[in-house]
Amino acid sequence: MEKQQKLGTIKGKGERTLFIVFFVIFVVYAITLLCPVLWLFLSSLKGKLEYEMSSPFALPEHWEFGNYIECFQTLNVRETGYIGMVWNSLWMTGLSIGLGIFTSSAVAYVVAKLKFPGRKLIYGIVVLQMLLPTYGSMAASLVLQKTLGIYDTPIQVIVSSFAVGGAKFLILYSFFRGISWEYAEAAKIDGASNLMIFLKIMFPQAIAPIMTFALGDFVAGWNDYMTALIYMPSYPTLATGLYKYESAMTRAVDMPVYFCGVLLSAIPAVTIFLAFRDTFMSSLSMGGLKG
Repeated sequence: MEKQQKLGTIKGKGERTLFIVFFVIFVVYAITLLCPVLWLFLSSLKGKLEYEMSSPFALPEHWEFGNYIECFQTLNVRETGYIGMVWNSLWMTGLSIGLGIFTSSAVAYVVAKLKFPGRKLIYGIVVLQMLLPTYGSMAASLVLQKTLGIYDTPIQVIVSSFAVGGAKFLILYSFFRGISWEYAEAAKIDGASNLMIFLKIMFPQAIAPIMTFALGDFVAGWNDYMTALIYMPSYPTLATGLYKYESAMTRAVDMPVYFCGVLLSAIPAVTIFLAFRDTFMSSLSMGGLKG
């Protein structure tokens, strides 16, 4: 008995030591991530000449908070100002996420749970699609959109959102495969259709992975400057505006003002992460029927 207590004490000390070691490692890692953000914030408060002439790590001699006001006035693309670019980023990203995730979830559910001819072919096409290079089809996609008349229109965002494939489809497919079909059988007894089973039973159970995908897609879409630059030039997003501002003024660019735009562009992504951090960090396990 005493020997078991000693082993338990040793195990407890070992676990505490391991916890402390990993805690210190993650604290150091967090500091390395926050330091660039702090440097970016301090640099955004410097004047243009001060930034170019002084040490990169020196504190601002004059705290130029007016750089943030100038940011709203300077950053513009095709007469679209900062607020307009933020709005374009919001509706494009929101529309793409909403339609894209719902479509992927619906197709993944149908292929995983419903038996019909050709479902294995659909699964194979999705897997094959992941092997093809993304930019190999960009020229053909651009020509097709211009031919259909949806190039540089909001319809392009809607049509592109219906694309299904990638790891998102495979994970949702595996998720729906793991859900007991007894849920659907119980609902069919009450007269529910396949559509109602998906909308009211299956889809709500997949909220955890769906919200995780939504958060990741929001960050990726918010920072995507290439899509708007190529397919939606009349609707510049904030990422596109920052990219064009930096590339068009390589030498004359006001870096502190540019840093202000970068920091402001990160606020929506950080806000959404903080709002849904519990969902993002939660496990994908779920309760269900047993036996």
